[in-house]
Amino acid sequence: MSPTVQRREFLTALGAGLASLSGCVGNLPGSSGGVDRTIYVGAYHWGFIIVDESGEEQDRIRLQRNDVLRVVSFNTLASQAVQSLPASIRDALPDHEALEERNEERIPAPADGDFHELLEEANEQYPDHSLAITPSGQVHMGGGMMMHPVALPQNATRPIIRQLGATQRGDYTLSCLTYCGYGHPYMEIDGGIVIR
Repeated sequence: MSPTVQRREFLTALGAGLASLSGCVGNLPGSSGGVDRTIYVGAYHWGFIIVDESGEEQDRIRLQRNDVLRVVSFNTLASQAVQSLPASIRDALPDHEALEERNEERIPAPADGDFHELLEEANEQYPDHSLAITPSGQVHMGGGMMMHPVALPQNATRPIIRQLGATQRGDYTLSCLTYCGYGHPYMEIDGGIVIR
């Protein structure tokens, strides 16, 4: 057999092997496909709402280790970004009054000023937010961060999409790292994502 034929057979076999291997790699965590779960995270003054793909609001997202999570995040005041979401997600978003009631239930009343007035002031002066996902109980920006902060401005025209690998077991907190007025320190969901 000539060297040219051996080389051609080798390259053909190598190409077939790579093609079959690429099909396997496509399903590994962190590859371009193979998303196990998609969630929609809306930032509002002074909280977050998590909605799953079916349009159901969730208090907590539970994942298995090595799941691939797609996070679609947006500012609820960014009307163009919200309009680009699926209808089931848009329909699941509470109105401004309902979100304000949630805040009043979980955020301490201010010592000075009216809660409603402080919220309206924050909406005008600090319309932007961000989203970071950090291990619960750790200082922001510490090690093991699941998602580095993404900016969620009021004037965004589309949501921010990140694909994350659930590689470290534990509880993770969703938090805003952009100052947004009186309730900013309370703008988090402690243990909003749980990886087992």
